[in-house]
Amino acid sequence: MMKSIKKVCSMTQTSNGQIVVGASVLLLGAAHFGKASGITSMSLPIVGSVGNVAGLVGVVVGSCIVLNRFM
Repeated sequence: MMKSIKKVCSMTQTSNGQIVVGASVLLLGAAHFGKASGITSMSLPIVGSVGNVAGLVGVVVGSCIVLNRFM
């Protein structure tokens, strides 16, 4: 299981992973202040809304940071 977690966490360190993380944090922050509610409520096939994807990325990255700190 630890190997799987490290594999997912390592994806956030690639060039594309950093773009996804940065864009997700930007969208979450903008939506929090009411500036991106139109974008975050847009629907995506299979995965749901843009806001849900950004939230999922936030949870994964936050989990990776905490796990890397304590393991």
